[in-house]
Amino acid sequence: MPGFAVVGQSVPRIDGREKVTGAATYAADVQLPGLLWGRILRSSEPHARLARVDASRARQLPGVRAVITGADLGGLRTGVVLQDMPVLCDDRVRFVGDAIAAVAADDPDVAEEALSLVEVEYEPLPAVFNPRQALTTSAPLVHPAVTSYAGRPELPDVPNLQSISRIQKGDLEQGFAEADLVLEHTFSTSLVHQGYLESRACTLQLADDGSVHVWSSCQTPYRLRDLLAELLQLPNERVVVERVSVGGSFGAKGGVGPEPIAYFLAKATGRPVRIVPTSTEELLTGNPRHPATITLKTGVRRDGTLLARQATMVMDGGAYAAHMIMPTLVLPSVARTLGPYRIPHTSIECRWAYTNSDPCGIARAPGQPQVVFAGESQMDVIADALGLDPIDFRLRNAMVDGETWPDGGKLQDIMVKPTLALVRRASGWDAPLGPNRGRGVAVTERGIASGPCGLVLTLHDDGRVTALSAVPDVGTGAFTILKAVLAEQLQVPFEMVKVVTGDTATALYDAGIGGSKTTFSSNHSATAATTELKRRLTEAAADRLEC
Repeated sequence: MPGFAVVGQSVPRIDGREKVTGAATYAADVQLPGLLWGRILRSSEPHARLARVDASRARQLPGVRAVITGADLGGLRTGVVLQDMPVLCDDRVRFVGDAIAAVAADDPDVAEEALSLVEVEYEPLPAVFNPRQALTTSAPLVHPAVTSYAGRPELPDVPNLQSISRIQKGDLEQGFAEADLVLEHTFSTSLVHQGYLESRACTLQLADDGSVHVWSSCQTPYRLRDLLAELLQLPNERVVVERVSVGGSFGAKGGVGPEPIAYFLAKATGRPVRIVPTSTEELLTGNPRHPATITLKTGVRRDGTLLARQATMVMDGGAYAAHMIMPTLVLPSVARTLGPYRIPHTSIECRWAYTNSDPCGIARAPGQPQVVFAGESQMDVIADALGLDPIDFRLRNAMVDGETWPDGGKLQDIMVKPTLALVRRASGWDAPLGPNRGRGVAVTERGIASGPCGLVLTLHDDGRVTALSAVPDVGTGAFTILKAVLAEQLQVPFEMVKVVTGDTATALYDAGIGGSKTTFSSNHSATAATTELKRRLTEAAADRLEC
């Protein structure tokens, strides 16, 4: 890259060799004296009362060191914001895969056999799987006591309502009245798992001083520390999330996984416990992208000017909202049903429903792929109805600098029009298509997230620099990028910088991976740290040189 000595140059990934040789340590690779294997018994019913859970036979199996059930945990629930998910179910199960009991044994085969010996008697309850049906008065309640859950936001009195977002601008009735054409369409999307290679594994050990040490496949170590400390009623400093490599995440590993179950098994046995969910468990019990039903009603003039859009969405939240980072998910994402277009009269409502399905959570750009699919699909339908070129239709309505987002935020540096112009030229959009050829266009945008990103720099006598960071490695090359930026800013060779990842007890706070922010945030930390280091070096040099 012109103007840079290191950034933009071809450099080796600093974590590449250990990964391709198998030397990298993941959560399932941690070896500790006396390590036990944990396994979780999961519900085979989508909705049922637990009439009886008998673990006596499992406890008698040779090699089994502990068996715990929901009755042992007193109804303890967890969640990033809304604490509605039992660590182990004690009264009812709400989806196929709900955790009922857990065992710790000398090896995984014994643990698996012990699960088969736990006797569970179900009393089946009516289940609901359609999120729109779930929000009607005739639907069975997934959580009869939902109003008692910690973190529950104020919501309208609607059955099985998990969360709601509303936003409005202009006068919708006026917009539709002024339109020459009003079109209404409904779109649906499916549940999508993030597809990471490493399951949400963890190894947990209780130290002699009572502190908790966790090696977890997690993208936000400090959030995991804080959530575990709150759940276990421990000071934050008594929970240490250790550094391990993470085999992919894509948003799914930002909260609590099997760590609380591993903790109670470790507490019951006095020995460290490892839990590695199978691929089947991951697909049954992960927190995939929400399925959605999206209805768009759009008013437009015959010349292609958009006047009004009403977006009504229902997203299937599944059995629990525990994985949601915000009670209303991410409003800017669902607001993208409007696209990057000037629409003076708009109304958006998105409801998340409890169903007896997989609990959904965060996947790349949460909420956005669903609504962009719907919005851009309808843009093509409208263009076709008006006989307009799809790019010309988008250009006519594209936002420009100074316009406002539905929440009132003013936008700047909008690149929709120049981007579409480049696309038109590069794709040969206006040239005739040959046989068996198709062509399409869609537009969206997404901002870069931000968050605290701590960094400690140490300059050694020989000129080498060590950077201590808490950024987790989820396969993005974050360490290599940080090393290149530091070498560039300090004007030293790439090889003179070493990036070391620390645990939550030794490294400065980091908000973790998410929102495509890591390079952005770590760049700011690198700039601040190198500026301070240069200042101190200058002062030291001035003192020694007496100038």
